[in-house]
Amino acid sequence: MTILDRFALWLGRMTAWCFGAIILVMVYEVTARYGFNAPTTWAHETSVLLASFGFVFGGAFCMAEGTHMRISFLVDKRPGLARFSNGLSLAAGAIYLAGLCYASWRMAEKALWRFSISGAWDPERSGSTLNSPLPGYLKALLFVGCALFLLLVLNRMIPRRKS
Repeated sequence: MTILDRFALWLGRMTAWCFGAIILVMVYEVTARYGFNAPTTWAHETSVLLASFGFVFGGAFCMAEGTHMRISFLVDKRPGLARFSNGLSLAAGAIYLAGLCYASWRMAEKALWRFSISGAWDPERSGSTLNSPLPGYLKALLFVGCALFLLLVLNRMIPRRKS
C-alpha cells in the first residue's frame, strides 16, 4: 500500500464523519425552524458543503480500498480475461478522470479567479440568503478530488514487482 493509498483511506474515513455532522445540522435546523420559529440561513449550505466532501473524496477512498463496483460476469466465466478487463477499466477510468480533471479545473478557475470592478477578489457566490462563496470552493474541491482519484488510478496502472 502506497502513501497515496493511505492518504486516500485516511481522507475517506475523515470525510465519512461529515455525514454525521449533516444529521446534527439538520436536527438543529428542524428544531430551530419548527420548534422555535427561527430558521437558519446557514444550515442548507453547510449540509451541501459537508456532503460534497464525502462524495468528492468517496471515489478515491473506494479505489484505495479496492471496493469499487465491478461488473464481472465475463471475468467470472473466463478468468483469463481478468487482467485484460482490469487494464481496460483502469485505462477507461484514467481517460475519464483526466477529462473530468480538466473540466473541473476550468470551472474552478472561472469560479475562483473573479474580481469586482474595484479589484477585490470576488469568487462565485451562491445567490442564496447567506450568499456564500461555496460554489467556487466546491468547484475547486471537485478538481482536488478528481486529481486524487486520477493519481490513484494511474498508480494502479504501474506494474509492481512481486517480492
